[in-house]
This record gives sequence, C-alpha cells and structure tokens, in this order.
Amino acid sequence: MFSERLITIFDLMASKESHEGERGILCSVAAEITAVSATGITLVTSMQLPLAFCASDEVAKGLIDLEITVGEGPCRDTLDRDDPVCEEDLALLRNSQWMLYAPSALARGVRAVFAFPLRIGAIQLGALCLYSTTPGPLSESQFTDALLMASVIGRGIVALQAGAAPAALSQELQREAAFDFSVHQAAGMLAVQASIDISSALVALRMHAFSVSQSLSVVSGRVIDRQLRFDPDINEWREGGL
Repeated sequence: MFSERLITIFDLMASKESHEGERGILCSVAAEITAVSATGITLVTSMQLPLAFCASDEVAKGLIDLEITVGEGPCRDTLDRDDPVCEEDLALLRNSQWMLYAPSALARGVRAVFAFPLRIGAIQLGALCLYSTTPGPLSESQFTDALLMASVIGRGIVALQAGAAPAALSQELQREAAFDFSVHQAAGMLAVQASIDISSALVALRMHAFSVSQSLSVVSGRVIDRQLRFDPDINEWREGGL
C-alpha cells in the first residue's frame, strides 16, 4: 500500500510537471492526494521565520499570509511542537488559542486545519498545512497520506536545493515556488529606517499590518514602493516618501 501511494504521488507530480509553466506542483499534488479543500507549504528561514513556499489556491495563499502576519496558527505550532497539529473545528477552539488566526480563517470558509512538519533527520524545513471547509478529523488514510506527502515534499525541497550556494535559493527551487520576498525586503528597509534588527523589524511590520487590517505582503509592498515609511523621530508610521 505504501509503495502504491508513492507511485500515485510521483505519477501526479509527473502529470502536473508536463504542463509548462505550472508552479506550486507540490501543493496541488498534496491537496489531491489527501483529498482536502486546499493546502499550503511554508519554509523556515535561517532566522526561524516562516516563508510562504506555495499554495494550492487563493484560500490557502491567504491563510499562509494570515499566519505569517499574525504570528500564530497551525504551521507555526507544528514547527514548535515538531509534531502534527490537528484542529478539527476552528469554531470550537478555546478563546486563548489562535485568537487572531481562527476568526479570520473561519471568515474565509475554513473549518478545520491540519499541519505536518517537513523535516529531513533533525533538520526542520517547514510545514505542510491542510485546510478543510467542513469540520471533522482526517480519516486514517488521509492522515497517513499527509505524512507520506510531507516526507516527499521534504525530500523534494532538498533535491531542488541541491548544489545551490550557502544561504542562496537554487533556480530549481525558485521555479517551483511562488516566493514572496517582499516581506524580507521591507523588513530590511524598516530595520535601516528605525535602526533596529531584522527580527524586530518583522515584528513591527506584522503589528502594523494587523492594526490597519491589511496583509503583511500588502504592507510590505507599500514599504518597498515608498508609499509607507517609519519615522524614527516621531516613532510613528507615515504615508508617503521622504
């Protein structure tokens, strides 16, 4: 059974790779093989910060962006615990858990989320997150397929990255992914503007994005386009350039 499912996964990947220019193959295959509504993958940077890798649709893309913005959710938890995270009904979560993430996910029509760590040996690579529009647990076969898919994704990412220079992303990995580097670029600009380190700049970006009810990627884009900047003299965000 195990080998049969692996063959099915590789057949799906080969089929999707035949469509020239298609990205996010690992995410679309994960959604199909686990029979869930949508899937997303995040990678962990050298500073243990999440980076969106791919998403099977706009809902998953929005939820990954949401999780990065508010700093909480299933992908983050699965990495912290180094174990699968299963929330069968977001509507029943206790108030202290995912206070920012859960209401927004529910508003997007998602009722259940499941996250699995991506790792090779002791090295954490990221997380695979599954989204369902209906409440309830994964079946035994879905759970097993998700673990298998996480293993395939982890090994696939390592293979795509093989041969790249240290601290650089291979061209193969970038072609497969839909990376949004705007957040890290904006954090670098903010770090210079406010004379703070990158980690603090990322926190400040997330806080501002949440305060103005915008996604982190939107706020980051405005910083990069110099439509928004931080003024250290008054310790406030300002619209417009210098």
